[in-house]
Amino acid sequence: MLSVGGPRGVAHLGAIAAVREAGIHVDCVVGNSMGSLVGGLYAAAPARDTEALFRKVSAEYIAETKAEAAKNGAIGAAVGGLLGAAVGAALGGKDGAKAAAAAGAMLGAGSGFALGAGETAKLDRDRLVRVLNRVLADARIERLPVAYATTFQQRSDNGLSLVVTRDGNLAEAVGRSIANPFIFSNLDVVKQGQVDPGADRASMTPVDEACRLFPDANLLAINVTDEPAFYRAGMRCPLREVHVDPGPLDAEAVFKLEADFTRAVKAGHDATALALRD
Repeated sequence: MLSVGGPRGVAHLGAIAAVREAGIHVDCVVGNSMGSLVGGLYAAAPARDTEALFRKVSAEYIAETKAEAAKNGAIGAAVGGLLGAAVGAALGGKDGAKAAAAAGAMLGAGSGFALGAGETAKLDRDRLVRVLNRVLADARIERLPVAYATTFQQRSDNGLSLVVTRDGNLAEAVGRSIANPFIFSNLDVVKQGQVDPGADRASMTPVDEACRLFPDANLLAINVTDEPAFYRAGMRCPLREVHVDPGPLDAEAVFKLEADFTRAVKAGHDATALALRD
């Protein structure tokens, strides 16, 4: 199973590579938050290189972000140009209205483009879900080659309840589990009523859920959080927990596949490979 962890969760990619190298057969995957994303990529295509698939998602996400910024910039330029022309004409007086309108339109368009493009969120959960769904070709959880489950927190009366997802659209399920407003700052979790399960101590590394859903499994828990896995004393599944500490990471740098990404993946690989040799 793969823990929550925000950008640190890309260390799961390295852990999966180490599991492959060790020749361990994986029957099921349970992941929360970033663990749901990485785990979903593996469960959807266990024969493919999971890191390469993540890189594909990242590249398409970056391309879509740029396209969205350009579109918003164009809209901003059009609106700014019209407003600038109107203001320029009004200030230019009777004789200089035409020239002032042209100058105002140019200035307004430039400012409008910058404003529109600048308001495009670099980290957007809904955009990521769209890209993920496209890359995974509308994959459904119940049809994946590897059994998969994830969770999210659902508003319930005045509190939250944990919801387990084992069917439906994979990208949408991942989207509910990664709904972290501290990473996706434009995400209104109060309005949507669903949020990343990372605040739930027991769901940070979902050992209990994994054992309950797959009671005959030998569990390998990849934990990239600062807390040890939390589970009931009566939990009967054999468990090996691997703690990975990739250090502080920047979420935007991770999605851009910069040095933080490489360092985290290596940390996940090395810690898991070492644990599997014991």
